Amino acid sequence: MGSVLTGFSLRPATESDRTYLSRLFFLTDVFGDESQPVGDGYLEDLECYVGGWTPGQGGFIALSPEVIPAGGVWLRHGPGRPAFEFVAADVPELVIAVEHRYGGNGLGSSLIDAVLSLARSRGHAGVSLAVDFGNDRARALYVRKGFTSVGSRPELGCEVLLHRFPEA
Repeated sequence: MGSVLTGFSLRPATESDRTYLSRLFFLTDVFGDESQPVGDGYLEDLECYVGGWTPGQGGFIALSPEVIPAGGVWLRHGPGRPAFEFVAADVPELVIAVEHRYGGNGLGSSLIDAVLSLARSRGHAGVSLAVDFGNDRARALYVRKGFTSVGSRPELGCEVLLHRFPEA
């Protein structure tokens, strides 16, 4: 697992985190702007990415030094995934969000390092994700972490990125 910022900690996501994962998924949908309405198809996507998630698929919750949830990342794989991020059966999708007040300090990078390490240790070929057009800051982070573009979905306003693990 990558280094975590001083005072912050990461712990595995559990079933009791499902409500918080719902909040994080909301943040991804509204691009971090909580005053915005959710997009079309939000409830269906929520059911897939949070309702369909199990702790066995893996994920992490970041906690601030005051033990306040600061963000999280989780993997989604198995049946029932939407096609817009699907790359291959052995490539889970990554979902990540960091609370606004904790953004810009490397927490997202630590979360990505942790989940990439987890996915690789489980034998996955890689990890995919979707990044909204215009989310240049997040896209730049993903590229620094080794993700490359494998296509775009203009009808959904996003680009699909893939981090493929080198073969052992």
